[in-house]
Amino acid sequence: MKKMKSMMIASAICSCFLMRAQVGIGTQNPQTTFHIDGSKDNPATGIPSAAQQDNDFSVTSIAKVGIGTTSPSEKLDVASGNARIRNINSNIGVGGTDRVVVADASGVLKTIDFTAYSLFHARLAANQNISSSTITTLLFAAPIATSPFYSYNTGTGVMTFNQAGNYLVTLQASFTNMPADTQLLIGIRPVPDANYLGRGSHYNAVASSGTVGELMNYTTVVVAPTAGYQIRFTAAPNQNATIISTETGSTGSGNVTNVTVQKI
Repeated sequence: MKKMKSMMIASAICSCFLMRAQVGIGTQNPQTTFHIDGSKDNPATGIPSAAQQDNDFSVTSIAKVGIGTTSPSEKLDVASGNARIRNINSNIGVGGTDRVVVADASGVLKTIDFTAYSLFHARLAANQNISSSTITTLLFAAPIATSPFYSYNTGTGVMTFNQAGNYLVTLQASFTNMPADTQLLIGIRPVPDANYLGRGSHYNAVASSGTVGELMNYTTVVVAPTAGYQIRFTAAPNQNATIISTETGSTGSGNVTNVTVQKI
């Protein structure tokens, strides 16, 4: 009789587990398939508060694991706190092929190729004639390299930073068709227009004409205070001149006027 009674109790317990399909440790109110309430502070009914879930561990029916949450949204969802991997330096990465791990705005870990992701590079679309002492926007062709950090309008020459931050800018230009002692000037200006964010200049010693010009470049850091911040790249010699897109000479032909921007 006792044996029969024990079997009936065990059967009832098994049936209960099968019906609920949930196992709780430290709680009689499991929220997922497997639920551990570390501090045994969850309520007997209803959903535990965020503070009560903070010490919980849960596994859902689709194998999502939550630490500090009973409703994980990813395969592993840590509600708060830091993750640590001991002795991680014993597994050294490979530069150039390994990816950088980043977290999106909601904390989900992802990988990116950061070296390619941060770079913008474009070449002057065509030669541009510049009038004396006029600040002229350089018009670059469609970027050879870019990323979601940047947007560039080839019609207006305006670059938009899609994320606030610090950006290293290198601007290079080749000037021709001007007399000796012309002040050559290239720069970076904000949109709407205001003072230069950075500029570089020098004087050419002799007159220049034809398809090989006077080359100069300038490097600076631009601080984009907000997403949507805009700039333009300019040239403003004090004499009429031509900015060359591609030089052609006895040593060969190739692009000379270009801009490179990299988030740092």
